[in-house]
This record gives sequence, C-alpha cells and structure tokens, in this order.
Amino acid sequence: MKHVFIITYGRTGSTALMKALNSIEGACLRGENGGLLRPLAEAFMISQRSRRRHGAASGPVSHPWYGAGEMRPHRFGASLAQAFTRDVLAPPEGTRLTGFKEIRYTADGLTDQAFRGILRFMLTQFEESRVIFLTRNPEEVADSAWWQTRDRDIVIDVLDATIERFRHAHEDFPEQTFLLDHASFNSDPEGLRPLLQWLGEEIPPEALAAALAERVAEASGTGSPDEEDADASEDTEPELAADLSH
Repeated sequence: MKHVFIITYGRTGSTALMKALNSIEGACLRGENGGLLRPLAEAFMISQRSRRRHGAASGPVSHPWYGAGEMRPHRFGASLAQAFTRDVLAPPEGTRLTGFKEIRYTADGLTDQAFRGILRFMLTQFEESRVIFLTRNPEEVADSAWWQTRDRDIVIDVLDATIERFRHAHEDFPEQTFLLDHASFNSDPEGLRPLLQWLGEEIPPEALAAALAERVAEASGTGSPDEEDADASEDTEPELAADLSH
C-alpha cells in the first residue's frame, strides 16, 4: 500500500489538498492526528541507539543492558508503522493509498534533529512512502486566521525557517519528497498535475476541479482553528537525540 504524508503548517491549503488527493481512486488520506508519529519515531530511534551502543557487550545476564543485542530495531519500526496504518489511519478495505496531513512541523515547535528523525521514520518504515512538503508565502499566512493574533515578524521568521527546513529535507530525499506551494494550485486545480504525475496517479480534470471548489476560508481571516490547531505551536516536543546516520 502506498503511503503519502502532507507535511506543512497551518493555513497552507492542506485540507483542500487532502480533499483533492482523496479523489484518487482507492485513496484514503486522513486529517491531522496531533503529531502522533513523533513518539513512535522516538521509540524506533531509541531502539536503534540502544542496540548500537550496548548490544555487543550485553550478553551476560549480569550486564545492565542485558538483552540489548537481541533488539530488532527495524522489525520494531516496521511494526510501529504497520500498527499506525492499521489502527490510526484505519483505511477501509480496498484502499491502496493512505496517509495523512499534519501541520505540527514548524521550526519553533520541533528541533531540526527531531524533524529529521520523524522524516526518516516516515520514509524508511512505511511501505512505498512519499512526503509532500506544502508551503505558502509566510506574509500571506501571517495575515490569515489565528496567525494574526501573533507577532507578525516572529511568525514570518518561523515560517521562513520552516520552509528552509523543508527545502533541505527535499535535497536529502529528492526521489521520495515533493515541494509544493499553495500558489501553484490556489487558482488553478491543474497546478496539482505535476504532483499527481510524481505520485503516479490520475484524477480527471472535472473531479480535480470539484474537489477544490469548496475552500476553507483564507484571506478573510474568518476561519477559526479547532482547539488542536490553536495549540499546535505550543505542544511540547520529545527530544529525539538519536544518531540519524544509521
């Protein structure tokens, strides 16, 4: 089964993109889940680090790390990914493409190291995984909905750093990631055609246009985030101190 993850920040058109991709035959992309992959990625990386650092000398039953050498990090990681797909995404029978969209990846709420760890978990432990980095002009975002209640200069700085983070990640994984900007499809649904080609999928033009016809309130600022959206940047991130070279 293909896995597609939309990684972004609030007010980028991610809900519209999710809706459009759900027009793909056999697709079931879910919405936000509160950053649930973060602790799973952390657990996977801790198992890798534990085996790497302590496995070789952990044979004797008297050793503090007894059994560390028996850990199976990649099997563990794959099991976590499978459980996430089965019990969190819970795609209906017949689904051949699933995933989710999530806004909790901004530079003020997640360290670069933690972000890389989560991304690596997505790309290595999920079957046929792809990541879409969705961006939007920070100045437009700063003037949209709840972002307007925050210091504008700080918002723009944070989003600039987040976009730079996405660009670096795309450079590291050019075949498994795709950079998409809100402006490319905001006024023209066909702007999603390159993304669909990259995914190897097809949506008829009329279905694509219909999927994007109803849009979340944007520039008017009348849209109100749900409780999770409002608190997204205030979430406390786990510290993922793993060696990501393995």
